[in-house]
Amino acid sequence: MGAKGPAGFSAALLVPLFSLALGVTACDSAASAPAGVAAQAANASPTCRPSELRALFRGFQASGGSRTGAVVVTTTGTAPCWLSGTPPSVTLLDDGGGSVAAKSHAVAVPPDAGPVELTPGVPLPAFGVPPGRGSAWFVVSWVNWCQDAVPTVTSLLVVLPAGGSVAAPRDAAMPAWAAGPSAPRCEDTRAGSTLTIGRFQAPAASR
Repeated sequence: MGAKGPAGFSAALLVPLFSLALGVTACDSAASAPAGVAAQAANASPTCRPSELRALFRGFQASGGSRTGAVVVTTTGTAPCWLSGTPPSVTLLDDGGGSVAAKSHAVAVPPDAGPVELTPGVPLPAFGVPPGRGSAWFVVSWVNWCQDAVPTVTSLLVVLPAGGSVAAPRDAAMPAWAAGPSAPRCEDTRAGSTLTIGRFQAPAASR
């Protein structure tokens, strides 16, 4: 099953959860560019500037006792750029703008996700639509909420692997029926709440 993270969460579970969070099947998911090819191309294009990035949090969905969601990132720059690796930290923000107490746990999943090229002009996806080619996305899974007060998460603050950060507001077009439960189940009152963060990867190829 793979190594267990905080509160007993297995990082290996993120592999099938990538598809769940975007509403696609596993066979629809696309790997990022092969590591060797992407590394060569990345040398010719710059790392994405945080100020030129836009992000969208697609909301949490229930997955057993945990909550899993996807974040999609696009660039507003004038030239292609690259994102690579796992965001080292994600902060949940509630409807008052305050941070929700949860530790970040970055994992190298999927292991074969290489650098992802972002293409100028690619929009953030509409509700229910998979992210477009030329964007990047990653999954975040939230486990073990044991406090009495249940927060309403309306945005994420994503720290980028190369430095800087980008805000990812929750999709405003998400209807109430699709929002899912507000917080994960309490699994261990002695452990803190944890966010497990996956690597940036490319979306499925356009069809």
